[in-house]
Amino acid sequence: MEHSFIPSQENVQRARELHKNNIVFDSLAPGFIDEWVVTPSMREIGLEIQAKGGTRPAIKEAMARHLIEQCAKDEKTRQEYLDYWDRAGVTAGNYTLYASGPPDTAFEATVEAARQAKEFAKLFNGKLKVANTATEVENTYKAGDHAVMFNLQNAEPVGSDLDRVDKLHELGVRSMQLAYNLRTRYADGCLETNDGGLSRFGAALIEKMNSTGIMVDLSHASAGTARDAVAAPRRPVIASHTAARNISGHPRGLWDETLKGIADSGGYAGIVILPAFIVGPDGNDNAEKVGKPRSWATFDVVVDHILHMVNVMGADHVGVGTDWGKPYYNALTWTPEMVKPQKGFNWIGWRPQDRFDPNAQTYGMETWDQWPNLTASLLQRGVSEEVVTKIIGGNYMRVLREFSQ
Repeated sequence: MEHSFIPSQENVQRARELHKNNIVFDSLAPGFIDEWVVTPSMREIGLEIQAKGGTRPAIKEAMARHLIEQCAKDEKTRQEYLDYWDRAGVTAGNYTLYASGPPDTAFEATVEAARQAKEFAKLFNGKLKVANTATEVENTYKAGDHAVMFNLQNAEPVGSDLDRVDKLHELGVRSMQLAYNLRTRYADGCLETNDGGLSRFGAALIEKMNSTGIMVDLSHASAGTARDAVAAPRRPVIASHTAARNISGHPRGLWDETLKGIADSGGYAGIVILPAFIVGPDGNDNAEKVGKPRSWATFDVVVDHILHMVNVMGADHVGVGTDWGKPYYNALTWTPEMVKPQKGFNWIGWRPQDRFDPNAQTYGMETWDQWPNLTASLLQRGVSEEVVTKIIGGNYMRVLREFSQ
């Protein structure tokens, strides 16, 4: 039995042509080292760590270290890695250097992550680049290569020193969130107990980011933080990977009022495909039709969010920031305890009511190399090729060009 929410092969082929003929930019891609290709030996490492009670941070670190070692010495692994990019048909994606953790070590962790990312990219002899400007992304596309840009999902690396914003920009950071899920000295995240919004120091940070050329990203912001931040800047604001809270009700999404404010700033919002954030609390009926748990998403859910955001914001302000399709999640089975740190405070902050489940996927995009299926689903819903081209990369590139000047 065919389901209308599964893209046809004809639309998949149309999607691949659109990817070939246009820049495709994932505004928050899975980590291109620690969440990417999973070789059989990497899976065995993950299983071994899990068997010993290890959690996600340890597994990601070990898998990344092994992938770097494999790519450094094995041309076959390097080609497998590039083939994964090619199947996705994505020109560039934002890579997170830092998301959460003890604030005191955030800056050092960011510097080390940037060093590792740059060294890893060098292994591919120019086929994989670290880009800093829109022009560099455009040149990457023309050469038929791939690029990553750096982002921070948390402003903790700034610490109490706003001059660090300049240092982060020099490092290659081009977008930064004020907070992840919890409170920082700058603002409140979306899972904090009380919503105090933007602090006075956070307002100063936004002003510094505007002058330096780093985009303000509101993806994990609380409702109050998002409201205050949209009112504060003199440059476009983005939400690299978010959802329509008016649809799913999830606190990781943004209300229509905020989405409209982002558009009014000239900014951009990318839809995330992580199921918990886009599927409502009652689950997804269509997931059951394809033999998956109700917690899974299907492309109709993703497209519903995109079309809602287009209606609220306009077709020039919406894109895709997947943040999902991570093979290491599919290679292993996870429990809620496994996504927390091994010891110490849980700086990530997910609670049971947030429904975060690494085992839940978007059907048809269980791995990131299936990206064209999402584009095909937009076409199948009757979205014009002109608008689809904007959504899959054109809109993010527009904002990036302004910050690249």
